Amino acid sequence: MIKLIVDSTCDLPEEYIIKYDITVLSLKVLLEDKEFLDKKTISVDEVYDAMRRGVMPRTSQPSPEEIYNIFRDFAKNGEDFIYLSFSQILSGTYQLAWAVLNEIKKLYPDRKMAIIDSKGGSTATGLIALQAVSWIKDYNLDYQQIVSKITELVNSVEHIFTLSDLSWLIKGGRIGRAQGMLGNILNINPILHVNDGRMEIIHKVRGRKKALNMVIDLLEERTGEFTDQIIGISHADDLETAEELMRLIQTRTGFHRFIINKIGSVLGSHLGIGGVGIFFFNYNAEELLKNT
Repeated sequence: MIKLIVDSTCDLPEEYIIKYDITVLSLKVLLEDKEFLDKKTISVDEVYDAMRRGVMPRTSQPSPEEIYNIFRDFAKNGEDFIYLSFSQILSGTYQLAWAVLNEIKKLYPDRKMAIIDSKGGSTATGLIALQAVSWIKDYNLDYQQIVSKITELVNSVEHIFTLSDLSWLIKGGRIGRAQGMLGNILNINPILHVNDGRMEIIHKVRGRKKALNMVIDLLEERTGEFTDQIIGISHADDLETAEELMRLIQTRTGFHRFIINKIGSVLGSHLGIGGVGIFFFNYNAEELLKNT
């Protein structure tokens, strides 16, 4: 059996992680000089609680020891594995994992091992992971076929999100203070997407309602007729807006299957409280998924 590994930037409800036996590699979260393992020794809720108290979390890549132990244990047990990693542009985790993998390959040269850059994170990675475990468990595909299909999905997954409060981007130094304060005063909601692993602002909209409708515009534009899929909706501790967005999507489109969860600690600490995003496969993935 091929084992699937993700890291803690992958957002999926816990029941999916357990049901499909997905292994999660924890990045680190630093709060007030205390270091935690994301989703293991600190929960996403605890990180958001700290943020609401004004604490600015810092995050870092996993320890080499944890990566080594997970890779080694699978290889030692005779199990091939695939690690779907956080975007290498946003984190050094991918490069660190490759360095570790090269050492494991020397010890277990007969095992099949791969690291795939997800070029993103959050529920986008979660949707890819769900499809990957389906290929592993339910289809008679060999290892390289699965790797190739996951790579195709990486290039077909969309991340679109909007922020209602620019304060955290100011605190993190991602936009200038004057620009951010003016944006908050004018109720500017930036629309962002991920392009080849890098977050980019593609629109600036005044007002939350207009921003949510523009997110849906982009969903319709980028999926075309490909409505038979799950839409991931993730929120930065703002379930009310996530549920409102789901209702708007249901009203305007033919989508009817959703996963709603919180944006994890790592991305949440960068984007701040109040963001909401949608994740889906664009029309390029339609034939790929139809053929399985």
